[in-house]
Amino acid sequence: MHRTRNALRDYSDHDHLVAAARWLARAQDATDDGGIVGRYRLDRGWTSSYPETTGYCVPTLLALREELDEPHWHERARRCIEFLLGLQLSSGAFPGLEVHENRTQPSFFNTAQIVNGLVAWHRATNDWRAADAALRAGKWLTSIQDKDGAFRQAVYMGVATAYSAHATCWLAELGQHLKEPRFVEAAVRHLDWVLAARDPSTGLIDRMGFSGEDHAARRAVTHTIAYTLSGLLLTAQIANRDDAIEHVEHAAYGIARRLELSGFLPGTLDARWKKASEWTCLTGNAQMAILWMRLWQRNGDPRLVNAAFKALDHVKRAQPMEASEPALFGSIAGSDPVWGGYITNALPNWAAKFFIDALLLKRHVAAVLEARELGTRPLPVEVPTHLPPITQRAARKPRVVLLATPSTRKAARILNVCDAFGFEPAAIVLEDRAGLGGTARVAQILADEGVDGVIARLAPLPGDASLGGDADVDAPAELGAAELARTRGIRVLRASSLVDPRLLAALRELDPDLFVCAGAGILRPALLAIPRLGTVNAHMGLLPHYRGMNVTEWAAFNGDAVGVTAHLVDAGIDTGDLLVARVVGLGDATSIAALRDAVDAAQIELLAHVLHWIWTSGTLPPRVGQSRYEIRQWFGMHPELKAMLARDLARRRDLER
Repeated sequence: MHRTRNALRDYSDHDHLVAAARWLARAQDATDDGGIVGRYRLDRGWTSSYPETTGYCVPTLLALREELDEPHWHERARRCIEFLLGLQLSSGAFPGLEVHENRTQPSFFNTAQIVNGLVAWHRATNDWRAADAALRAGKWLTSIQDKDGAFRQAVYMGVATAYSAHATCWLAELGQHLKEPRFVEAAVRHLDWVLAARDPSTGLIDRMGFSGEDHAARRAVTHTIAYTLSGLLLTAQIANRDDAIEHVEHAAYGIARRLELSGFLPGTLDARWKKASEWTCLTGNAQMAILWMRLWQRNGDPRLVNAAFKALDHVKRAQPMEASEPALFGSIAGSDPVWGGYITNALPNWAAKFFIDALLLKRHVAAVLEARELGTRPLPVEVPTHLPPITQRAARKPRVVLLATPSTRKAARILNVCDAFGFEPAAIVLEDRAGLGGTARVAQILADEGVDGVIARLAPLPGDASLGGDADVDAPAELGAAELARTRGIRVLRASSLVDPRLLAALRELDPDLFVCAGAGILRPALLAIPRLGTVNAHMGLLPHYRGMNVTEWAAFNGDAVGVTAHLVDAGIDTGDLLVARVVGLGDATSIAALRDAVDAAQIELLAHVLHWIWTSGTLPPRVGQSRYEIRQWFGMHPELKAMLARDLARRRDLER
C-alpha cells in the first residue's frame, strides 16, 4: 500500500536517498561493535553485524559524507574499519556469515568484499593499517585459487560460481591500487574461467546462481546476475579486456529488454532472460540500474539509462517512506513483495547500500544528460528519401483494405489526403476490442502488446498527455473509422481480434492486394500473409535506428534527425522492408506535443505519397531490407527523460526570443 502513497506524495530522489541512508545508520547503531547489522527480520528484529557487507558499505558511507556534507558518515566508515580490522584472521582472511554465526571460519567471497572497503578507506585516509590488511587478504585469496582460475575453497554452499567475479574484481582493484600485478593476473584468470561458460546467443553465463540446483536449471536471482556482470565489467576495465566488456553489454541489453517487455524486472531469470519468478529482487534492481548506468557512461546509449530509471522506480515505490516503526522507515526489503523468494520477510543492509549507490550515480547521470548539447544530426543511414518515377500504370486499381479500430481517426486522415487521386478502399477492418469482456480484453491486449500495452490503456501515467504520449492527437472534428465507413458507404469487417478465423476467411474471399495500417494493433503472420503486395505502414521515426515506442521523442532527445518512414509490415516490430523516409526535423516545435503533431502530419502525407504510387502503378516501390543495418528497438521513455526533452525544446523557444 505504501507505494501508492510514495507516488502521491511525489518524494524526490533525494528524499529516498536520505531515508535509505538514515536506515543504514540505524543498522549500524543497532549494535555496539561498529559493524553494520546484516538485516532486520520482520519476525524477530535486528540480527548481528555482517562483516562482508560492512566492508563494502564503507565506500557508500564515504560517498554519503560528500553528498550530504555530514561529517558523521566519515566517522561511521571509520567505525566499520575498526570493526573489520579486529576480525581479520591470522591467515589474512576474514570470516563468513554474521558475527553471531561465525568468527573463525574464513570466507573467500566475504574477504574480497571487505578488501573493497579497506581499499576505499586507504584511498580516502592513507591509513596504512587498511592497506596492510588488504594486502594480507589479497595474498590469502590468491593462495586458494585453483589452476583453472576458479575458487572452490571457502566458498558459499561449497559451490564454485560465476558471481565470484564480484569478489575477484576487488582483487583486481587491490592490485591496481597497490601496484601489485599478481592480484590483477589472478582476477583475469578468474574472468577467463567465468567467460568460458558464456552463451554467445543470449549473453547468459552459467553458474551465476547460488546453488548447484540453480546452475543445473540455468537460472539465477538478479542479485547474483548483477554481481557477475558488474564484477566482470570492473575487472575488464582494469585489465583492458574489451571482449569481456562486450559480453557484459550483450547480457545487460537482454536483461533491459526483459524489464521493458514485462513492465518490471523479475527477481529470477532463466537462461533466455525470461521470468522465473513473480516477485522482484529489489537489491538486483538497484544493482542492475548501476550496471546499466555505468555501461551508458561507456557507450552513451540512453536506452540503458531508461531501463535503469525504471528499475529504480520500482525500488522507490517499495520503500517505506511513512512507517512509524524506525526499523522499517527508509528500508529496502529483499523482495517485493516482502515475502518473495530473496531474503524473505527481511530488510538486508546491502539492499539499502546498493540503492544509495544507484541514486548517487543517477544524480550524476542526470546532470550529464541535462547538459547535453542541443541540435540534430542528419539521417544516419542510406534510406531513400524519394520514390522513383512511376514507369507503369496498373491494369486495374488495387483492392486496398484499411486496418483500424472503430474510434481511430487515422483512417479519415488517410482518406482525406488521398481523395486527390481518387483513392477508394475496398473495405475497412475494425478491430473492436470493446466487444470483449473486461478480462478477455485485458488478456487480448496482454497477448498482443505485453504488460506495457495493458498499463498504457488501463493506468496511464499522470502527466503523459502534457508531455506528449502515444495517444491519438487528431482533431476532435475528424470522424472515427466506424463513422467514416458509414458516411462513405465503405464495406466494414468487424472482429474483436485480428486473428479471428472468420475475419481471416472473409479477407481471403475479398482477395485484397494491399493492407494499410490505419490505427490497428499488432498484426500477426496469418493476417499479413493474405494481401498480394503486403501491408504498408507509416512509422513516426526514421528506421532502422528508431523502431518501437516514443521514437519521435527519442530521436529528438539524442540529437538525431526526426522523421517518418513508410515500410512494409512483417512479423517483427517495425522490422519490415523500407520504402521511403522523410526527415521532418524539429522545425519550430518548442514542446513535445508540437513536435509530435508535426511528425504525425508528416507520416500521413508520406503514407499518402506511397499509396498514390501503389494505386497508380499496381505494384510496390523499390524496397530496402533492414537486415543490413543494426536495428535498435526503443521502449516507452521514462518520465524524467521526457521532462528533460520538454525542457530542451522549451529552451529552443527561449533562445529564439
